[in-house]
Amino acid sequence: MIRLSYTLVLLAALAACTQPAEEHSGQAWRASDENGDKPGIGYELRNDNGKIACDAYILDPDFPHDFSHGRRAAMKIMEQTPTEITARVKWDRDLQATFRFQFREAHWPDSFQAVVSEIIDSQPYNTETYKFSRTK
Repeated sequence: MIRLSYTLVLLAALAACTQPAEEHSGQAWRASDENGDKPGIGYELRNDNGKIACDAYILDPDFPHDFSHGRRAAMKIMEQTPTEITARVKWDRDLQATFRFQFREAHWPDSFQAVVSEIIDSQPYNTETYKFSRTK
């Protein structure tokens, strides 16, 4: 009986510990830019049970900010801290890029800003600030 009580208390404590990490579980945040008559780029960051995943999109210039008209490429996370993610995307067989996302805070509200830089030879290049918004 004592062992059962101890197990129930331990399970309750573990459940309480995992609730904050699951607060945004299954949520996604998106940001994109416009390049006039050239394709834009979009990013999607997801929280899948506390694990961050991301995708990059090449967006159709006729449908700016519309991810359903974009070409998705999965990004592989290379490094991650609470306020920074470095990920690599392979656009096609011969073209890949590395991007660094820098956040002011580790907690992502409904919308937030992130500084996104392409990394070339360990140096930031083409740095832009994107406003990420939670998708519905």
